[in-house]
Amino acid sequence: MKKLMMMILGVLLVGILSGCSGASADETTYSKIIEKGEMTFAMTGAYPPFNYINENGELAGFDIEIAAAIAEKMGVTAKPITVEWDGIIGGLTGNRFDMIIGSMAVTEERLKQVSFTDPYYYDGAQFFAKAGSGLNSINELENGKVGVVTGTTFHEYLDGMTNIAEILQFQSDVDNFKSVDQGRSDGLVTSKVVGARAPIDYGVAIEPDGDLLYTENIAIAIRQDDKELLEAVNKALAAIIADGTYAEISNRWFGINILEK
Repeated sequence: MKKLMMMILGVLLVGILSGCSGASADETTYSKIIEKGEMTFAMTGAYPPFNYINENGELAGFDIEIAAAIAEKMGVTAKPITVEWDGIIGGLTGNRFDMIIGSMAVTEERLKQVSFTDPYYYDGAQFFAKAGSGLNSINELENGKVGVVTGTTFHEYLDGMTNIAEILQFQSDVDNFKSVDQGRSDGLVTSKVVGARAPIDYGVAIEPDGDLLYTENIAIAIRQDDKELLEAVNKALAAIIADGTYAEISNRWFGINILEK
């Protein structure tokens, strides 16, 4: 009888533990966000005017405001986390934060690791050189020395150019701008929007030379198994576009709606 009772208790214990395990397995990133009332998102904090540290030491920029607007539609608050660009996807897949809202371009290589929402703006890669350089495009460089931010698609593009002898890598475009302005490099490749604002924001004498090297869809990166979260963020993004919130934020930062091609 004692042996039988022990067996019954054992079966009940296994059932209880299995039930607990099942409940935990049912919990998703989205349900945790709703329960906590907070969603975490990553960016570098070094990509003005999209995300940067302002004069008050606070995170500011277009990405920060878009994240806050999306979070509001989801009924939660947005909590930013700064991460260096070359480790940002690893941070997402390693569960350090819920998503990346940091001006990340959709690429085939990144799609192997994460999922992306619908685009939240369109951008293009632009070559910038020192004002008055006489260059008409990046193709006119010979043994060129060109700067990029580490881990960007801009670096991948320059890797395929035979007239570029050296690719200088920076943690932020601010240092990249200064390198060109001070004559330490022949030019840089960055977002057309970011580079166009550099003379205004940082007083550097650089200008765009030539057509866009390529265009990009910029979207929010989410872990591949977080399908419920992906759907919720897409829905929230569509809502801020539909009610005019997106256009208001974009026009305040850029004077145009950067979701329009």
